[in-house]
Amino acid sequence: MKEQLCRAFCDDLTVNDLPMGMAVSTGFMFPDGDRIAFYVREDSTTGLFEVQDSGLVFPGLEASGLDLKNQGRAEAFAALQREYGVTLDEDDREFRLAPVAGGELPHAAMRFVSFLLRVGDLLLLNEDRVASTFRDDVARRLRELAGDRMTITERTEISPELSDFTPDFVLQAPGRSPVGVFLGTSDARVLEALYMQMRAEHETHTAVSIVALLEREKAISAKVRQQANNRLSAVANYRGDELGALGRIVKEALPSVH
Repeated sequence: MKEQLCRAFCDDLTVNDLPMGMAVSTGFMFPDGDRIAFYVREDSTTGLFEVQDSGLVFPGLEASGLDLKNQGRAEAFAALQREYGVTLDEDDREFRLAPVAGGELPHAAMRFVSFLLRVGDLLLLNEDRVASTFRDDVARRLRELAGDRMTITERTEISPELSDFTPDFVLQAPGRSPVGVFLGTSDARVLEALYMQMRAEHETHTAVSIVALLEREKAISAKVRQQANNRLSAVANYRGDELGALGRIVKEALPSVH
């Protein structure tokens, strides 16, 4: 059994000598199917070994949708770095372990591979948790920006006749129609906002404004985004211009100034 387990872990392992050390490819894979590999560099002065990746892992994660501006993912990323003792070189974009002695290298290498497996899972971070973090961030900033100029309620009906779907936030300024804010975390959620807007305009004839706040521009498909741009009272992109996006929504709720 021991030999079978060793073969299962080692048969797909390849080690190639390089001038700077070794290149190691494992049988483990990232979510996109690429094999997990790393480099081992030896410091000729200290005799210590440093384990690092190719410098392509982190950019690849970013290209696949890892957004560290998202508080939930950023916190999970930082926690993983602390747990495994891995740092990210901001210049080379390489993940690295602190130098270790030769006797500690096998354990350090396994720890590094474990980190790379875990960091790939950040792309699969529970969407409900990410949406909750987004909601909390928006709620806090929205209240700070609106001040006492309006009331802000969460998860409440915008009006009794429009109870099919509940906005994430309802903004109500004195003498103004209410504004329903839908957090556009998916196509389905924005389609709910569109449905509410169409019902208010063509069925119930209710004076409301419906807006969608996207965490990032590509959070929804191009087709749904086009419909939202054309039919909702407003569509705002949050990440990168948080105050501008929320300012646009607050402005929608306030009386026009002439």
